[in-house]
Amino acid sequence: IELGDVDLNCPSNCQIHNTHFFGTDRQIIRRGQAFNFYASFHNREWDDSVDQATFTVETDDPVYLDNQAQREEYILNEHGILYEGVHKHITSRPWHFGQFEDGILDICLKILDMGASYHHGSDRDHCWRNDPVHVSMVVNHMISSHTTNSIMKIPENNDYLKGTKPFSWNGSVPILQQWYNGRCRPVRYGYCGSLASVMCTVMRCLGIPSRVVTNFCFPCSNENPLGVNEIFDSTGKNLCGKDKLWRYHCWNESWMARRDLNQCCGDWQCLDPTPLETGRGSACSGPTWVRSIREGDLDLDYDGHYMFSRLNSNYAGWLSQNNAKKTKVFCDTWPCGQQLITKSVGSEQFDDITGNYKYELGSVKSKEAYYRAYRRIHPGYCNASNCHIDRELSSLKNPFLSDSGINTRLKMANCPMYGEDVQLHWLLENLRNEPKNLKFNLCAQIITYNGCPMDQFWKDNVTVALGPREVKKIPLCVSYSQYGPYLNDHNIMKVVAVSDPDCGEVLMVSRDIVINRPPVIVKLLSQPRLKVPCTAEISFCNPLQEDMKNCIMTLEGCGLFKEPMTIDLGTLASNQQARTIVEFTPYRLGSHRLLANLGCHKFAYCKGCAKAEVCNHVGQNGSLPVSQNGSLPACENGSLPVNSSGVAPAGDPGLNSTCEYICIPVCNPNCNPGGPPVFDFVYLPAGHPLCNSICNPGFNPNFNALFDPGCDPGFRVICETVPPATCTQMPPTVYSSMPVTTSNPAGPPMPHVVFETGSTSVHQPGGGAGPMPYSVSVPANNAVSVFKVLLDSVKQEEICGTVEDEFTVYGVMKPRNNV
Repeated sequence: IELGDVDLNCPSNCQIHNTHFFGTDRQIIRRGQAFNFYASFHNREWDDSVDQATFTVETDDPVYLDNQAQREEYILNEHGILYEGVHKHITSRPWHFGQFEDGILDICLKILDMGASYHHGSDRDHCWRNDPVHVSMVVNHMISSHTTNSIMKIPENNDYLKGTKPFSWNGSVPILQQWYNGRCRPVRYGYCGSLASVMCTVMRCLGIPSRVVTNFCFPCSNENPLGVNEIFDSTGKNLCGKDKLWRYHCWNESWMARRDLNQCCGDWQCLDPTPLETGRGSACSGPTWVRSIREGDLDLDYDGHYMFSRLNSNYAGWLSQNNAKKTKVFCDTWPCGQQLITKSVGSEQFDDITGNYKYELGSVKSKEAYYRAYRRIHPGYCNASNCHIDRELSSLKNPFLSDSGINTRLKMANCPMYGEDVQLHWLLENLRNEPKNLKFNLCAQIITYNGCPMDQFWKDNVTVALGPREVKKIPLCVSYSQYGPYLNDHNIMKVVAVSDPDCGEVLMVSRDIVINRPPVIVKLLSQPRLKVPCTAEISFCNPLQEDMKNCIMTLEGCGLFKEPMTIDLGTLASNQQARTIVEFTPYRLGSHRLLANLGCHKFAYCKGCAKAEVCNHVGQNGSLPVSQNGSLPACENGSLPVNSSGVAPAGDPGLNSTCEYICIPVCNPNCNPGGPPVFDFVYLPAGHPLCNSICNPGFNPNFNALFDPGCDPGFRVICETVPPATCTQMPPTVYSSMPVTTSNPAGPPMPHVVFETGSTSVHQPGGGAGPMPYSVSVPANNAVSVFKVLLDSVKQEEICGTVEDEFTVYGVMKPRNNV
C-alpha cells in the first residue's frame, strides 16, 4: 500500500485541543491528548484485515493539571492582575497576557530559537524541548538576562528617559511585538512585574500552566544571605546602603513534574526572571521546587538557597551617627517575605499562598526548616546545634521597642490619593512607672518599589513628655504641597520617627504609605457584539492642586482593538474632568477587557478597565447561536432550545472553553403554546450541573414533572435520548434536518449559523397558535452540508434562498415575504 495525501484535520483538532485561538490553518495540538487525521492511499483502499499502522506516541504529560478550573485559569485565561503596594496596603491593576493573540506563538518559538542552548546545538535543543524544565530555563534566561537578545531591560538607577516608563505597560503583547519587530533587541524598560507577566504569557502560550506571584518585603543583600540592613541618620533619613528592602517583588510560578528530581506528579516551580544574584551568575533563578523552599531542602537545583534566604531574612535597622558609628535601634521589625499572593482561580480576588513557601512563623516545622537551610547556607555551622544557631540569630536582631519601656507606632488616619494631605496618628505608650521625656526627629521621603530612597522632603522634631503608664496620640500631617513636587511614578512614601541619641536609648518607628492614584473610569455604553461598532465612555478628573500637562490617554484591549488607541487630552486644570467617547468594533468572541492608561508630566500611569463580554448578534427572529447559553423563561433551568427566540443574554454564564455540548430531548409544554407537549431539543454544556442529574437513572426533577427524559450512557460525547411516550414527536421532515449528531459534540464554543424557515403548520403540531417560523443553529464549519440537507428535507419555498456575507461567522437565512 502506498501513502498518498494526509489530512491533518486541523480545524477539528484545534477545537478539541483548545488551540483554535491561534487559528485553524495549521496543526497545533497539546501533548497527552488524542487527535485525528485522515490518510488516503494511491494504489488501493485500506484493508483492516491486512493493513496495520503503528504509532509511537508520548502520552505522559509532565505539565498536566487535573483541575479543570485551574487549567482554565493558568493556561487559557488571557487576563491577569498584578499586585503592588506594601504589605499593609495592597493595590492591584489589570494585565493582559494575550497568549492567543496573532503572531504570539511564533514569537514564543523565536524566543526558544534565540536561547543559548539552541546556538550551541539546534538538534539537541529541539530534542530537549519536550522537557518543561529545559524550556522554562531558556525562557527565564531570555526574559531579562544581560545578553543583547534578551526581551526586556530594567533601567539602571531608576533612570528610564531613553525608553518607555516601566509602569505604563498594560500587557505583554506590545512588549513581545516590539522585541520581535525590533530584530530581537531588548525593550526599554520593564520592572519585576512586567518581566514576570511576559514570562507568564510565553509559558501559557507554550502550554505550561503559569501564574504571577507577588511577595511583600523582599530583601536583596549582597553580604549577609540571611539578613538585610537599613541605615538611617539622626534625622530619620533612609540612607542608600548596599542592602535593599524591596517593598514588593514579582516572579513566575509554573506547574510541571520535575523528572530530574524523580517527581511523578506536577507541582509549582518558582522562576524569577528579574536580574538578581544567582548561584550560576546568570540573570535568572529557577526552576526551584516551591515545596523545597518551605522545607529548607536547599541541596536541590536551582538556586533554592537564594530564594529561601530572601523569604526568611532577618531585618535590622541601624542609626549612623556623625562619627560614623552605627548603633542598633530599638524597633519592632517584621519578617521578610511575610505575605505571598497570586490571583485567585476564576475570581478577581487574590489567594494568600504564603503557606506554600513558609511554615507558620514560630512553629516547630518552621524552625526545623530554618536550621536545615542555615547549615546549608553556612557550611561552618554544618555540625552546630540548634541552640548555637539561635544564639547567632539573636545577635543579629534589633532589640524590641518594649524592651526600652516605650511602645510607639504610626497609624494611618486617612487613605490618601494624589493631591490629598497625608494624615497620621502617632501613638506612644509609656510601659514604665516613671515619667519619660523624649525628643524625636521626624522625616518623610519617597521610596521606590525596589527600596531605593529618594529625596527627603519633610522634617520636623517633637518633644514628648509621658507620665507613668501614659498613652498619647499625636496627629501628624504631610501636606500635598510638601510631597507633591517629589511625587512621580513611585507612589510610596516612608515616614520615620527616631529619638535623639542624646536622650539615651535610640527608638525608631516607621511607616510605608501608598499614595493612591486617581482612577480612570471606563464605562461601556452598549453591549459589545462581534463585528458591530460599540461605544465606551472614558473619564478622568484631575485631583491635583495644579495643572496636569501633556495628558495622554491610551486605550487597548485584545479582541476589541487591533492596535492601541491614543488620545491627546492636552492640559487638565485642577479639578477639571475630561470625558471622551470612543468607538471600536470587537473582532473576537469571548470575555475581554478594555484597558485605559493616563500619563502626564507628573506620573506615568493611572489605570482603569471595564469587562467586555463580546457575543454574537441576534438572529433574524431573535434566535440565538447555540454557543451562547442563556436563561429564557420558556426553557428549563436556563438551557437554550435551538428553536427558541428571545433577547440575547449578557455574557455567557454557562460555558467554559473546554465544554462539551449535550443535545437533550425535552418534553416541554412551553415550546408548543396552545398545543400538547412536544419533543424539543435543548443544548447544554457537558459541565452544566443539570447534565449530571438528567443523565442519571430515575431522574425526576422537582421543578417540572413533565421534564423527565432518559439519557444514554454516552452523554459525555452527545446525549441522544428517546422522548417520553407522553410527548408528541415533531415531524421528521423538520427534525431530521437538525444537526444533532454533528453539532460540535466536543470542544469549545464556535461561530454558528442560524437558518430560518417560513411559517408552516408542520412546525406546530396540534394547532395551538397556528403556523410558526422555525430556526436551526449550526456550527459554521458544518453550515454548507447542513444547508444542502435542509434543501432536500424541506420544501424549497419554506426556506430562504440567500445567505449574508457573514455566512462563515454568523449567517442568517432571511425568510421571503408572505411566507
